[in-house]
Amino acid sequence: MRHIVTILIRYGFGYFVDRMNLSQHFLGKKIIRFRPIRNLRVFDLPPSMRLRKVLEELGPTFIKFGQILSTRPDIMPVEFCCELESLQDKVPAFDFEKVADQVQRELKRPVDQLFTEFAREPIAAASLAQAHTARLKSGEKVIVKIQRPDIEKTIRTDLDILAEIARLAEKHIEESRIYNPVGLVNEFRQAILWELDFTREANNVVRFQAQFAGDPTVYIPKIYPELSSRLILTMERVEGIKINNREKIDQAGLNSKKLALNGANAFLKQIFDHGFFHADPHPGNLMALSGNRVAFIDFGMVGRIHYETKALLSDILVGVVDHDIDKIADRFMTMGVIDETADPKKFDRDIEDFLDRHFVAALKDLKIGQFLVDLLTVVANNRIKMPADLYLLSKAMVIIEGVGVELDPDFDMVKLVRPFVRKLVVRRRSPGTVFKELKKFLEILYDWALSFPKDLKIVFDKLKKGTLKVEFEHRGLEGLINELDRVSNRIAFSVIVAGIIIGSSLIIQSDKGPHLFGYPLVGILGYIIAGLMGFWLLIAILRSGRL
Repeated sequence: MRHIVTILIRYGFGYFVDRMNLSQHFLGKKIIRFRPIRNLRVFDLPPSMRLRKVLEELGPTFIKFGQILSTRPDIMPVEFCCELESLQDKVPAFDFEKVADQVQRELKRPVDQLFTEFAREPIAAASLAQAHTARLKSGEKVIVKIQRPDIEKTIRTDLDILAEIARLAEKHIEESRIYNPVGLVNEFRQAILWELDFTREANNVVRFQAQFAGDPTVYIPKIYPELSSRLILTMERVEGIKINNREKIDQAGLNSKKLALNGANAFLKQIFDHGFFHADPHPGNLMALSGNRVAFIDFGMVGRIHYETKALLSDILVGVVDHDIDKIADRFMTMGVIDETADPKKFDRDIEDFLDRHFVAALKDLKIGQFLVDLLTVVANNRIKMPADLYLLSKAMVIIEGVGVELDPDFDMVKLVRPFVRKLVVRRRSPGTVFKELKKFLEILYDWALSFPKDLKIVFDKLKKGTLKVEFEHRGLEGLINELDRVSNRIAFSVIVAGIIIGSSLIIQSDKGPHLFGYPLVGILGYIIAGLMGFWLLIAILRSGRL
């Protein structure tokens, strides 16, 4: 914690440290000493850049946290999200000896017994793991992803510190509570601990294979479960061309327009047909293969869109096309969690202003990915909390749309999205779907009707017995309680000082006990102690800025 506080102050976030009371004692040790910032030029940098530098210096857990925050415009301002997108893992590779030890410990056999070839140098090294090329005994080329030794212990420690910082922020910084810092850190804890379990990534690959089984336009690499574990993942090495390398794609005789179409359709199928999508489809994770096939690799980050969310999203897109403000606002409010401070009328006006500024006559000119990002930012600014996967979806859509335009200048994402939305709308309004929804509603109503008399009887029984309890939760009084606690402590401290002074005066007056300079020693010590305590209290009051 001391290390974190020092870095925060170094980059000009001392006010944040002060507001969270981190200058007080933590676990019995002083966190910081009051020292001026030596490098005042740090304030020449914008706050977003300073925050990025803080996270990079704090290491892997905080870098991952920043990367997740970059996808959440409902929490971070847009300029911060853009800056945090550039966060990079800057870590050296770990030694091959540790790689070999990790393989033997996890797979129960040495490297040379499992692989005929295994590159000593990694092809990529990140904060959580590094990847090596290898060849199996059967001759197949593979990529072996190996987790850094003891990284989980480091991450769990960092997560505990993050949780404490979130708790202090929620306690002392009132405006932070609307963002639920503790809940955000808990959400991040789950995400990063899942990422540390490579069996989950392997399961993601298997699920994508099932989704695209029999699809000649998409290729999903093979997983080798017998050579994989919680800390090691062995996957088929896909030898293709990076999807944004137009020169090599043309040299290989591939059709770039067809690749753009196949890649976009594959992504839209993931969203609208399966509700399970690749959340990091940057060009490094997309490969062009023979036959104009698109291969997806690296399945550590995925998103999920439930049926209800897909249906509401399709209604929003229809509302955008029809310029239907009421439909858009209603669907967002149904989909999200509305803060008590939100103003529905203001939200309607903001949506209308947004569409007036961004709506174009030619829909093919609409960049649907960036449009969704900007629209979700408007929603976030109106205190409506959307599902986190929706932000991942909008970011991924921006990337896919950008790749499509690189491959084909005439690429039209709206045209591709339209049939998926139409199919979803038709499916929602089909007699079969309406019947299922009605059946589900009647089942809920029937269960409620059966349980209501029993629940009512329990309430009345408790009323008769006088055991009915109603719990109240006060909000916004934490600051008052803390202030009252501080005042009462100072009063008690002052009373003790006064008591020591009075007691010492009585001892001096009685002239009893051992003497020093002709005065009772105990009385002199009492005056000294009272003087030090009084001086300490005065310093504390001056430091608080309130006399």
